[in-house]
Amino acid sequence: MESAQSICNDADKSSWNGEGWSPPIILGHLVDVDTEVWMPRFEMMRDAKNQNSPIPQLSWWEPDAEETEEKYAGIPLEKAKSNFQVSRRAMQRFLKGLTVEEQTAAALHKTFGEITIGSMLQIILDHDQEHRASLN
Repeated sequence: MESAQSICNDADKSSWNGEGWSPPIILGHLVDVDTEVWMPRFEMMRDAKNQNSPIPQLSWWEPDAEETEEKYAGIPLEKAKSNFQVSRRAMQRFLKGLTVEEQTAAALHKTFGEITIGSMLQIILDHDQEHRASLN
């Protein structure tokens, strides 16, 4: 949640010049990645672990950039920040509900190699920082 708050603070202070994505579009993208990428992967990894199934095979994927831009272009910044914070609180609740064993659930990612739910958190923070940098 600290990362989410920092991103929201930077969105407030952003001096967006009309180039690239606006702060609400960036925040909308992060919500979409939370709900369409991170959370489904967490669930898939946990479920495979709990069912003693083979570890999931993952590849890099993000929501379509043009669709993201169209979807969030008219969203007010306050709404985008609220949506992002709600998304991150839901992720936090999910992660806190995992057992120690479930936190070690693994997947094989084409880009990152073998990852666990725990190590995915750094990938999320890195992705956040990439987009946070574009707010400054």
